[in-house]
Amino acid sequence: MGNLQRLNLENYPSFITTKTINNALFLKKPENAQTVISAIYYGRKNRWFSLISFVVMPDHLHLIIIPGEKNISQSMHSIKSFSSKEINKINDRNGRIWQASFRDFTIYSEKLLLQKITYIHNNPVRKGLSLEARDYKFSSANPVYETDVEQIFT
Repeated sequence: MGNLQRLNLENYPSFITTKTINNALFLKKPENAQTVISAIYYGRKNRWFSLISFVVMPDHLHLIIIPGEKNISQSMHSIKSFSSKEINKINDRNGRIWQASFRDFTIYSEKLLLQKITYIHNNPVRKGLSLEARDYKFSSANPVYETDVEQIFT
């Protein structure tokens, strides 16, 4: 069945998951996780998307974004490409950081959006990386990070 085209609906949030190559724990290292967050915020600043929620886990990334200047595929390509290059520089290595693709689906209701935000924010708690969602350093649950979630609920 060939490659399916991604459906990019304007003004609808998408829940996205992407994993590191072979589930390697590249993102366990704080500077690597922070590099991914920097790439996300670069995209937000440049209006590629509106950022609703994210978490950087040791071997994967979850995001909820609303497409903007770039569609989901373009945004993910840019985030993964930039972060791969920077993580390789930081760690004096070559090679892939991310699996080739990612999973996404359109969030079509407020109830589902709230469920997915909660899922993302509680991921580090479920995995034993933090006692409280807001204390995890690499998540939008942490109050140091600004998102665009208020644009959804106004």
